[in-house]
Amino acid sequence: MSEPYREHYSAWLVEHGAAARTLPELLDGFCRFLTAEGFAIHRCNLATDTIHPQMTGLRHVWFAEAIDPGAINPAVLVARRQYRIGEALIDEIFFNAGSQENPQYKASPFYQIEQLGELYEAIGPAGGPQPYPVFEDLAQQGCTAYFGLRLNSFAGMLQKIGLASRRPGGLDPARIVDLRWSLGLLTLHINTLIEASIKDTLARVYLGRDPGQRVSQGMIAVGNVVALEGAIWFSDLRGFTQSSERLTPEELIETLNTYFGALVGPLYAEGGEILKYIGDAILAVFPTSRFGDGALACRAALAAVQAAQDRLDAINAQRTAAGLDVLNHGVGLHYGEARYGNVGSQERLDFTLIGREVNVASRIEGLTKQLDRSPLCSQTFADAAGLAMEPLGSFPLKGVAEETAILSPHATDPP
Repeated sequence: MSEPYREHYSAWLVEHGAAARTLPELLDGFCRFLTAEGFAIHRCNLATDTIHPQMTGLRHVWFAEAIDPGAINPAVLVARRQYRIGEALIDEIFFNAGSQENPQYKASPFYQIEQLGELYEAIGPAGGPQPYPVFEDLAQQGCTAYFGLRLNSFAGMLQKIGLASRRPGGLDPARIVDLRWSLGLLTLHINTLIEASIKDTLARVYLGRDPGQRVSQGMIAVGNVVALEGAIWFSDLRGFTQSSERLTPEELIETLNTYFGALVGPLYAEGGEILKYIGDAILAVFPTSRFGDGALACRAALAAVQAAQDRLDAINAQRTAAGLDVLNHGVGLHYGEARYGNVGSQERLDFTLIGREVNVASRIEGLTKQLDRSPLCSQTFADAAGLAMEPLGSFPLKGVAEETAILSPHATDPP
């Protein structure tokens, strides 16, 4: 191993590598360092397992210059995006569970790295025989050698990296030793970034986007709450209790997931924050701070109501054709300030929205059954929205001292 190289790399890792906050940033710095040390890296491919409800694998491919990164089998693709860092391009790809059985993957050097742990192959001239199909593309880009290694990952998650070099004559044994040693140390930083990403993902998926971010950033003490003003949404699936008497547990879960799936997209698309699933109900908020104005927050909530209903209508058409019960729900909307944060004990916390205004939204939703109208909203919500609505009268709400004026944003009855 080259002593000067080891000193240079250790200095880079401590001063620059450890400062990277994302995998693209770390890969870019690493590849630039290797190239400056004579490795002539053209392409670096890092693949790792991840924990996410929609994907099982994540891949970052670094290119020394912006080029077409190539096609990906759409059957295994969840999402894809590119980053430019200087003249370099990083292709970020999220894969579903089928990616490991994809023929494109099994014909790649990564599959051999997974099986063998390490791989070094010379890349022949373009147009000649190659051990892997991707080598023809690399040969056309001037690459001469490929080195890949299975990394030591945290929690047993599979991680692999492959580097393609344009160095004339390929990589000699001494440089391969240096690369192997370098990647062993780089893995420590890769694991730290992946662990942080998984932590943020799990917090976001289970708590919501904003609550997850707050918890990840340290808002975890009992009673650590903040005031939050906004439009409060409470919705509830009609007839779910009765359905639970005749549906199998699997059918119940499928029904709930179908219902929640119809609402989550519109809620997020319009800027809402889903705070909790409560059985077959959803508690959400449209924070005024996100919109800069209470009227905009309320109107976003109304837009989400309509978009969700459109989705439910399309789903119900399919369910009717299949002989299944349709999904109807009620939505209660209110506007005000509630408390947002941690409640519970030192051993078990919950991050939620609490206070009188949340109770009002919940009770208004309960009136949608009595009045056979949805959505319904309070006078406070209507005033904040600045829209003319149909008054339906004042009604007593459980837990609320005075009667509450209830309005309908539109005059049509629910299906």
